[in-house]
Parts: sequence; C-alpha cells; structure tokens
Amino acid sequence: MNVLVAAHQGDLGGATTPIVEAAEALAPRGFRFVVLVPEAGTLVPALDRLGVEWRVCPLPLWVSTRGRRRLRNILANRRAYPAVTAALAQAAPDIVVTNTSAVGIVGRAARALGLPHAWWLHEFGREDHNLHYDLGDAITGRLMARRCVRAFANSDVVAAKFARWLGPDRVGRVDYFIRPVPVAVVPAPEPAGAFHLALVGSLNRQKGQNDAIAAVARLAAAGRDVHLHLYGTGGRRYADKLAALAAARGVAARVHFHGHVADVPARVAKADAALVTSRCEAFGRVTVEAMRAGVPVIGTRAGGTPELVEDGRTGLLYPPGDATALAACIGRLIDAPGFARELARAGRDWAGSRFGQAQFADALAREFAATRDGFGSTRRAW
Repeated sequence: MNVLVAAHQGDLGGATTPIVEAAEALAPRGFRFVVLVPEAGTLVPALDRLGVEWRVCPLPLWVSTRGRRRLRNILANRRAYPAVTAALAQAAPDIVVTNTSAVGIVGRAARALGLPHAWWLHEFGREDHNLHYDLGDAITGRLMARRCVRAFANSDVVAAKFARWLGPDRVGRVDYFIRPVPVAVVPAPEPAGAFHLALVGSLNRQKGQNDAIAAVARLAAAGRDVHLHLYGTGGRRYADKLAALAAARGVAARVHFHGHVADVPARVAKADAALVTSRCEAFGRVTVEAMRAGVPVIGTRAGGTPELVEDGRTGLLYPPGDATALAACIGRLIDAPGFARELARAGRDWAGSRFGQAQFADALAREFAATRDGFGSTRRAW
C-alpha cells in the first residue's frame, strides 16, 4: 500500500516521531510512504535514513491560540490549496493520512481528488495546547466528518472527543511503538545522594512545571533533599517566571533548567522518579519512556495519563494543579524505596508488553486497510 502522510511540522516531536516509526515498522510488510512537510527540519534526516520520500508543501493550520490567527489562517489555506492538491495528485497514494487535527486542507484536497483520507489524532487541541478551530467546533466537526473515512487516536480520551463528530464506529485506537531506552553515557544528576526528579516537556503553563517547583519547595521546607531537573525549552518569558518562582520559594539551587539536551530518555533513566505534571496530556510519550527506563512515574489524574499509570501499581497519580498532593506522592517514594522499585518494575513490564513494534504495525495496518476499504461506503454518504 502507498501511504501519503502530511505532517504539521518539519521537526521530530511527539506527533511526528510516530511517522518515522510507522515507516520503519511497515516497510517489511510492503507499505511505502511519502511524507509532506511544511518545512525541512529534523524530521527529514530521520526519513532519509529510512529511504522515505518526502516533499516540502505548504500545510497551513486551521487552528490558532484563542483564534488570534483566524483570518490569516483562512487566507493561507486558500492560497495553499492548489499546491496541496497538486502534491496529492502527483503522489497518487492509495490512502492519505493527515497527522494532526490541526490541519484540514489535506482532507479537503483528498476529497476533491477522490482519495481515501484518515486523521491520525495525537492531541486534543484546546485542552492540551489551547488551540481553537478557526471555524469553530461545530463547523470543523462537520468538515472533519465529511473529509475522512476514518480517524485513529493515541488514547481512549482523544478518540472519545473526536467520536462525537465522526461517530464511534469511525474512530480507532493505535498504541505507539516506544523503544526501550537506549544505553548512553550521560552524567549522573547532581548533587550525589539527593532525590532527583526529572520532568520533560516544553516550558509552558499547560505542562505544569510550576506545580513541580511548588512541591519541591514544600519538601525542602520539610528537610527533604530533593532536586528537580527540567528538560525542554519554551518561551523565554515563561522560563523566567519559573526561575523567579523557584527563587521566591527558596529553591533556586534545587531547580535545574537543562533546556534542549541530547539523550533525554537516558538522563531520565538516571533520575529517582519522573514527573508528568501536565494539566491535560493527550497521551504522554515521556511517561512510557520513563516506564521503559525503569523509573517510577508520578502523573496527573487527567487526560490520557490515567490510561498509562495505574495508581499504586505502575505509578502514582495526583489531581492536576495540586502541589500539596504531588509533594505527598514524592515523599511517599522517598520514604519507601522498596515501593518505588516495585512501581518501576511493574511500569516497565506493562509498558514493554503494550508498546512493542509488532502490535504498532498490526494496528496501523488494520487502520490503513479500513481507510482504503471503507472509502466506497463513506463516499456514497457524501
């Protein structure tokens, strides 16, 4: 089967890494991929290593933060439509996949060309990234339903959101392939002997780093030697606010801003615990990576995280925004290292059995086949 995948960005990230993994997993089964990218970023070398064809094509969004770019986006989509249609016609794929709900133009072009189209859903949109559809939810939902045969999501909660528009029979679930953490020579967190927490994610309000800083402050005030390591970049203004919060709470020396560094999963593997403090995470690749690294996870009871973490068995959960509860969870791991090791062991075993390459390839192949084979009945419904 020939599959065209349209990515919303040209860099590797939580939503684009699965494109590379899909091409690798399905190549032995006779699947061939063409990837459209809006610009040539770090995704391109990863595709080149696999011999996957890629093309640069304008792929404007139909979302923006609080709708601030609505008119600009509408004009950009109008201008880009001929180029997108030409790219799809030239590739002549068996199916077309838009790798995000934030781009609608590819579904429109596929429909015009009579090509089966599916959405691969990696995010909520509004709940996790504060992105609002330029045409509003009601109109966008109807357009998504008209422009696809199927959609498939990375978690049950994301699938349920879009099933309201597409219908539950048209939305499937595909678990990612998440590799075991590769061995890498990385420095151990300092200072030695402290309890080290790793938190991976872009620096923004939705990720909840402020809760982690507040929790560290509570623990430090109680005499606990705890250090927080933040991996990720973000707006300079918000990073400065987090640094100011740490200073105001008296824990500036205990909160370490590492920014963008290599081998982050290996660095997380050196931590005593991994935090997932997001207000609403659609899935949370870093959660599973920490599990596969054998690190106990503390996550929020929100979004897709409870689908990954069973409280008290494969990790710990707390209410999002509740720094007191987060501090209590961390303290529980400090006081009971045997319990922490048991959580880590159970999380590693569960993640290893759930997110393997074979099941990922099987699930994708089923969804791709359902998109192709269901096109006739869906098209008649148009």
